[in-house]
Amino acid sequence: MVTTTKRQHAQDAPLPGPGRKVRHVGFARRLLRGLRNTLRLMLAFGADGLRFARYSGLRETKRRGVLQARIIKSYHRIEKGLALAAPRPGFGADAVRKLVSDANDYLGRYGADRFIEGACAALDEYQRFSLSHGQTAAELEDGIASLLAAVRPAAGGTRTVTRDEIHRCALRDMREFFESRYSVRHFSDEAVSMAEIEAAAAMAQYTPSVCNRQSGHIYVVADKRMANSLLALQNGNRGFGEQADKLLMVTSRLDGFLSVGERNQCWIDGGLFAMSLIYALHSLGLGTCCLNWSVDPGQDKLLRQAAGLPEDHVVIMLLAVGRLPAEFKVAASRRRALDEVLTRLQAEPAKGRK
Repeated sequence: MVTTTKRQHAQDAPLPGPGRKVRHVGFARRLLRGLRNTLRLMLAFGADGLRFARYSGLRETKRRGVLQARIIKSYHRIEKGLALAAPRPGFGADAVRKLVSDANDYLGRYGADRFIEGACAALDEYQRFSLSHGQTAAELEDGIASLLAAVRPAAGGTRTVTRDEIHRCALRDMREFFESRYSVRHFSDEAVSMAEIEAAAAMAQYTPSVCNRQSGHIYVVADKRMANSLLALQNGNRGFGEQADKLLMVTSRLDGFLSVGERNQCWIDGGLFAMSLIYALHSLGLGTCCLNWSVDPGQDKLLRQAAGLPEDHVVIMLLAVGRLPAEFKVAASRRRALDEVLTRLQAEPAKGRK
């Protein structure tokens, strides 16, 4: 039997005085740190929300960029309907009315451009489809006719492709391509041409985006002094950032988003666009390193001011770009096991069935 003496109890008991005071001070500090971080988080969310409310299409619906987004959204609805295996005659009448109204408004305010031409191409094909199926609506026909009389349709609507065409371009083993892309932190002294940046940007333009609104944008910084001043605001490029020949800033335009439900869409579309750009640069044999820009509003403001970025653009990331040296080291980052990133969902068995 083990017995405990009073002296042992006294030794095990919490110490009064300084020891307990230290624990209380530590608890108070943790509490204050938590409250401070919570306040900073609320302020950051508030700043993001105010930016979205001010520069998206929630309020100022007649701004040029917002009208462009509305037009693209409407004519893409029509294109998607026409691209179905068996479109339903008469589909999308509400989208057509909205498109005709917005297109006429835009035409009167800003004149004809590729957005109006794209709208007219979709409307032209829609009208031909409707007439071929005996569908007529005087209101829609008159609106479409007036637009087509003012603007000549350009490429748009739908196009027919074949499986062989897709397979000829796409069927190849891409494992080595993906596995050979690394975050590069050692660049050679050779310059990266603007032609190469433009070629990569053109490839990235095929990135999917919500209703094909294409909010992604690239700012190119070629001047070393300016690039270094911007890199100084980002804390993840020390020791290599100055070696990059070009600094890119990937952003997403807020005027392409039109509802509260799209408040986070800029990060999704912008992230997809950035990844396409990175793989495009990789396909040209160039090295890249993604430079995180998840910062508080104050730091974000410093970058905007230093770079002269428009307020309606959200910064997705910075990207260091340069040529690869003959040999260099990269981080040997292991990937998660496949079963940690791939889950197969199965339906629950029906009640009463085993």
